[in-house]
This record gives sequence, structure tokens and C-alpha cells, in this order.
Amino acid sequence: MYFLFGVHNHQPVGNFNHVFEEAYDRCYYPFLEVLEKYPSVKCNLHISGPLYDWLLSFHKELIDKIKLMVKRGQLEVMSGGYYEPILPIIPDDDKALQISLMNSFINRHFKTKPRGIWIAERVWEPYLARVINQSSLEYTFLDDTHFRYAGMTGKELFGYYATEDSGYGISIFPISKTLRYKIPFSKAEEAIALLKGFAQEKDVLVTLFDDGEKFGLWPHTYEWVYTKKWLEKFFKLLTDNAGIIQTVKAMEAVDKFRPQGLIYLPAASYEEMGEWVLAPDNFDIYENLREYIKKSTRQYEFNNFIRGGFFRNFYAKYPRLNFMHKRMISLSKRIHSAKSLDNKKSILKHLLMAQCNCGYWHGIFGGFYLGHIRGAIYDNLIKAESELDKKILKKPLSVERYDLDFDGCKETVVKNKHLIAVFSDRGGSIAELSYKDRSFNLLNTITRKEESYHSKIKENVKNDNSKIATIHDMAVAKESDLDKYLTYDNYEKTGLVDHLLDKGITLDDFIKQKKIKTLSNNIYNLSLIKRSPVVMLQYNYAGDNIGLLKNIFVKKGPEFRAEYKFAGPDMLNDCYFGVEFNLFLASPKEIAFVVHGRVEPFSGEKEFKDISSFAAIDSFKKTSIEFIFDKADIFAMPVYSVSSSESGFEKVYQQVTLLFIKRTKNNSFSINCKLKKKEGK
Repeated sequence: MYFLFGVHNHQPVGNFNHVFEEAYDRCYYPFLEVLEKYPSVKCNLHISGPLYDWLLSFHKELIDKIKLMVKRGQLEVMSGGYYEPILPIIPDDDKALQISLMNSFINRHFKTKPRGIWIAERVWEPYLARVINQSSLEYTFLDDTHFRYAGMTGKELFGYYATEDSGYGISIFPISKTLRYKIPFSKAEEAIALLKGFAQEKDVLVTLFDDGEKFGLWPHTYEWVYTKKWLEKFFKLLTDNAGIIQTVKAMEAVDKFRPQGLIYLPAASYEEMGEWVLAPDNFDIYENLREYIKKSTRQYEFNNFIRGGFFRNFYAKYPRLNFMHKRMISLSKRIHSAKSLDNKKSILKHLLMAQCNCGYWHGIFGGFYLGHIRGAIYDNLIKAESELDKKILKKPLSVERYDLDFDGCKETVVKNKHLIAVFSDRGGSIAELSYKDRSFNLLNTITRKEESYHSKIKENVKNDNSKIATIHDMAVAKESDLDKYLTYDNYEKTGLVDHLLDKGITLDDFIKQKKIKTLSNNIYNLSLIKRSPVVMLQYNYAGDNIGLLKNIFVKKGPEFRAEYKFAGPDMLNDCYFGVEFNLFLASPKEIAFVVHGRVEPFSGEKEFKDISSFAAIDSFKKTSIEFIFDKADIFAMPVYSVSSSESGFEKVYQQVTLLFIKRTKNNSFSINCKLKKKEGK
């Protein structure tokens, strides 16, 4: 039998240097070091562009090692989108650029022309066959799950298949889920026995192409794979059994064998991704159905026709994620339609870096819930847009109005030399406040949602950590009392969010989202836009016996002002008015508040009484955001989400929430917001 074995190594744009270094020490280098000792074991390798860039800067010796192993015929290197985008969710022009960048890198550094491509997260849509073919590539690798969804079973999942789109053909290798869950988690001898079992069929070809991080970086795997020499044993057993199990590179497989036939695969990813995209209620139904089918003697047949959701519905599930994604799409359109840009290469680089996939979905690895990963996306989007605006914006103030995030509700994008501010008709709230001078979106915030795995925390499920489990089986709480942080927001956590508050509201009530009526869940009518010399947006809301006029002013500097007028003083007889602002600032230890000139560290929930000026200083981003307002009280609190990661469940700091509370009865309120550079601590 023939065994096509491959590993995919990736670290996202914006990940911490110490994470790259740990992955290199525990996984990337030792894997190739062991493989190099067994020259007859052939392997297929994909490394993402962000990791290649880091290796060139810090560990070029690994690039040299790969080049040597390619030259001696042991390794085949795969192409991909350079910055590891989910290909179906980026524009076609960018798909071509991403793949071309990787093809060129491989040609330049390894002196070889790639023939195959790795598809990030195996997120497949049928038209990708055309995209891949037009990028001068011949084949890719997708889970056997994709093939099962197309009705294939058993022996049909060996070899490889042909497919096409609009007459552009490629080949696809099915990745064995059985092997994916066995290697390296079972004993090396068991893995070899499984491969030998496939050898009962003449010239059978079986594929395993999976995350390289499972060989040393995933929890508990380093000791198993290297200290206890699992990988060494596995490669030695492959060498000793070369008469039965012959390792092959993908290029050798397509040159030696004909395709098994023609196949058209549905849009899909690996099975777990289809589960993660489901809403909790739907996931419960899905899981119950799976359990029900297990009782049947025909469960394996039935399972092929049970599947989860569609990848793109992450954007329906998480509106804040959708906003970020559509900002990227909108910017891409602007860049590609711009004429005669002498700095287009630099602008495009930032755009392509902003397409790195990890912040655009959420699963077992954290993804969208990791603020520094989202931060890197916005950092690159803002840098690209700032460079573009310098070339094409002719006026000091720019106003565009359209449905940016495709949710049926329009946004108004206001820009000047310093700011990108995106205001939504949904409550006249502000969805983005990007400070160009620091490439920093202060509204890179999340809205806490219930996740299907939260039920496991509530049930206090604990796993046995003493054994090696696949990453998908780990459900360990990394800290106690996580259930206390399972709060879900019933409105989007952005800026200028308007509330009516019970007069008895306390900070604890606000934390628990009690005694609040959120006006900004409603659509406000944008009745007037003035564009010069100051941009003014005039919003009106009338409903629930409430009348509200909300005027927003943006000048040429890094600041804006919001003015509120109520229909009459009686409107606030039975309640207070509150304006909420969420800020994506560094960890609480990097934040200080300035209240009437007095500096206070931010150590947790705080309450300030009867003040009219307030600033939050982020010493990491060297930025301050200052508020001046009519006299008010302030509630301040850190916001944590509870999410899954490769090592278990954990609370993750997300943002600071500020609530400005107007307790006076007069029928107006105003708030000024100004951004400043801040050097030093």
C-alpha cells in the first residue's frame, strides 16, 4: 500500500513571538530533525506565510533544512494562500494574489515549482477547483468527510479523485479521519497495524495530511511524541515495513496512479468545523441525533448524511465578526478599483495580512475570541486604508453611506486624517473607532454569546489529563469558577449605546445586565447629514413613549461629539439615561484611568460619582481616549468571555465597558470623545 503523509504548520499574523518560538522548539524543528534521520520516509509539507516570514527572521536554518530535504527528494512543499486566508471568504483577486505569493516564495527559496495546494481549514466551495487550476496548481487535500457528504464510503475513500469547475480541473486526495484521530495519539505499532490493514487492497493509496502542531505543541504531546520517541518509532517502523507500506509524495501519487473517478464535493470543511458554526440550540439537536443514530446497526451509513452548518454562517452567528469581515471586503474593493497607486504593493501586503484566517471564525482554538489576533487584523486594515486614503481622499473630511456589513441596516463611514469612524443606524451607535495614528481600532470589541460548550462548564465536566487525547476531546477547565463569567449580551457591545436605566440600578445590576432597557437595539432614523465644514449626523428615535434626538459631530481632528436631546423633561421622571462605550484596551494592568486629573489604576469594577471628565490610558498602545461630558456617574468594568482553546476552557479578557449615567432631569446630555498619543507609562 502507499501512504501519503503530510503536515501543515501555521502561526497567525499577530501571534506572540514566544508562541512562535515555543512551537519551533517543541514541534517544527524536532519533527524535521527526526524525519531527516529516515531519508526513505517521504513526506509532504505545508508551511503558512506568517510562519515562513518568522523563520526567515529568526530561524533560517529550518528553511535551509527544508531546501536540502526537497533537493534530495524526501519532501514535497505545498502552496496555499500566503497569509493563510479562508479562500472562499476573500475576493477572487485576493485569492489569486495570495496563491501567487506562495508559489513565488517556494520557487525562490526551495528551487521547486509547487504542484499542490493546502486549503486553510479545508473550507471548500466547488468553484475553488477553477481558482486552483488557474493558479497553475494540480491537486489539493480535503477530509474524507467532504467525500462522505457526497455519498462515498469505505474503499471509495482511497486514492484520489478528479473534479472541475467551468472546465478547469484538479485532483483531490481524501484525508483519512481514522488516521487523523489515531496519529499520533495511539501507539506507533497500532498506527502501523492500521496501515497494514489497508494493504489488503492492491496498490491502495491512503492519505493523512494534518496539523503539524499535534506533533509536540498540542497539550501533552511533546513528551509522547519526542521524549517517549513516538515519532522516531513511527518513522523506523515505516522504514522497516517499506516492502508493505511505501511512503509517497503527492506528485508521485498523481504521476503513478489514475484518479478513482470524477467527484463533485459539496461546500464543507472538516466535521468539527460544521459543528462549531451551529447555534447552541441547533448543536444540541445535532448532538442528540448523532447519539440516536449510534443505537442503529447502520450508524456508519447514516452518519454520512448527517452534517453540521455552513462555514459562512459564522458571520450570521457573530455580528461583530461579520463587521470585521465586511470591512476587509469593502477595503479590498476600494484598493482594487483605485487607479495609479505608487504604493499599491505596500497597501496590498497589509490587506493580504489582514486576511489571515484565525480571527474570522471560532472553534476549539479560540479564533475570534483572541483579541490580539483580531487586533492584528484591524492593525493591517487600518494601515492599508490609511495609505490608500493619503493617495485618493481629496477632502479633509470624507462621508460614505451604505450597508457596509450587509445586515439590512446602513452605516455611515466618516474619515479624516486621524480617524475612521463607522456609525450605524442601529441606535446611532458607533461600530468602529480607528485611530490612524496608532493603527488601532478602539472598538475591536466582542458581544458575548452563548456557546454550545458552555453547557460542559455548567455541568463541571472534567477529563482525565493523564492520557493522550485528541484535541477535540479535551474539555478541561483551566481555572475555577468559570461559570460566574457566563454572561450573554442582548445588545452589541460597541460605542454610543443608549440605555434607559432603572433609578435603583447598581454596578452589580449593570454587570448582570439587570434594570436596563437598551434603546440602541432599535433602528434610529438618520434625518440629516451635513458634510462641511463639520460632519453632522442627525438621528431621531421615537417609540415606547420615548422621543430622542441624537446629533453626532466629527471635525478634522481625532475627536467627535454626541449631543442628546429628549422630547421633554418628563421622559426621565422614572428612569435615568445612560450611554455605554466599550473600549478594546490592553489587559487591565496596562490601563489607567484619569478622573479630574487624578490617575487611578484599573484593577476591576469601579464606580465614579458626579464627574465631568474621564480618560482611559492604554500604556501598551500608547493611546488615551478622553471623555468630557455633562456631569454624570460612571460604571467601569472589565469584560471577559469564556471560550475554548487547545488546552481547555478559559476566561479571556476582551475589553473595558464604561457606562455614563445622566441622573439629572434636564432634557439634554452631551459627550465629547478625543483620542491622543500617549508616550511612556
